[in-house]
Amino acid sequence: MINNTKNQGEILNTENVLGKYKENIELIQQSLKQLELVTTKLQSEGLVEIEKLANELSMLQKLSTSIEFKAKLLICNNGETIETSTPDAM
Repeated sequence: MINNTKNQGEILNTENVLGKYKENIELIQQSLKQLELVTTKLQSEGLVEIEKLANELSMLQKLSTSIEFKAKLLICNNGETIETSTPDAM
């Protein structure tokens, strides 16, 4: 009878320990879900920021190309003016 009571006490103790483990596991799972949500939110915000940067870089590249094109036009126009002025003066 004493053995049976001792075994039953061990079983209850084991059940308590397992119950605490279960609670801890549930808390860990909840924390992981929250972390996953936060991570997803940060990733989406990061992607939005990256997309904004990509758009800004694209706009800067277009602006740079436009400025380069206009600079070449000015150089060509100045060159033509100089070239056409010289023969007209003769």
